Amino acid sequence: MTKLAIHGAAGRMGRRLVALAEQDSTLNPVAAIEHAGNADLGTDAGTLAGCGTLGFALTDNLGDIQCDALIDFSLPEGFRRALTDCINRKLPIVVGTTGLTPEDDNALNQAAATIPVLQATNFSLVVNVMWKLAAEAAQLLEGYDIEVLEAHHRYKQDAPSGTALTLAHKLCQATGRDPEQALVFARHGDAPRKTSDITVQTLRIGDDPGQHTAFFAGIGERLEIKHVSTSRDSYALGALRAAKWLAGKAPGRYDMTDVLGI
Repeated sequence: MTKLAIHGAAGRMGRRLVALAEQDSTLNPVAAIEHAGNADLGTDAGTLAGCGTLGFALTDNLGDIQCDALIDFSLPEGFRRALTDCINRKLPIVVGTTGLTPEDDNALNQAAATIPVLQATNFSLVVNVMWKLAAEAAQLLEGYDIEVLEAHHRYKQDAPSGTALTLAHKLCQATGRDPEQALVFARHGDAPRKTSDITVQTLRIGDDPGQHTAFFAGIGERLEIKHVSTSRDSYALGALRAAKWLAGKAPGRYDMTDVLGI
């Protein structure tokens, strides 16, 4: 069994990770960690997750916790503390935290020299298949207009979503476009479409767990490749799968394509 620590356990994703990890016979969730400043959220991560058995460690670091891998779905500040702990402990880390900076990405690259690092903007199997299919469609439909639309719940802080940005960059790569020149994040007023444009539009609506659509439009026809999430469980299950896969791997930088073999 893989001994697992979950960092950011009080968040929406953290709670689902705790609950689903306890249901997985191949996982042993040994710690649910939340920054001590969030003590007002409660004292038991199991209660927060609705399973009621896993203790809630209010701490800034791993301390004496013994585990095989750590999943981080916290905030950028919490991620930085967790990464430092994992480097010091030679512990694999799965990173799902959003809003990270280029400096954070450099820190992950440096960490990958000594520990296994797996980062993904989306851990869903279907989303990763969508990225692959969308890239292939972009190559096959040369000259078609390409656009991206994403929607999430009203509380999501970053926009566009990391998933939408990854999709847009994969479309640029597939068609030989420079993201700095091709990607457009707002269209209003006198803004005629350039042939090379890929516009990424954002919606923030209600409690939507997430939707992403890639549009490929020609004259008289349109192809849409769309992923619709109905719960966060698809992301959480993918992250748990990634943690099991990463435990025991050699130092290096990995992503979900490695886990899924696609």
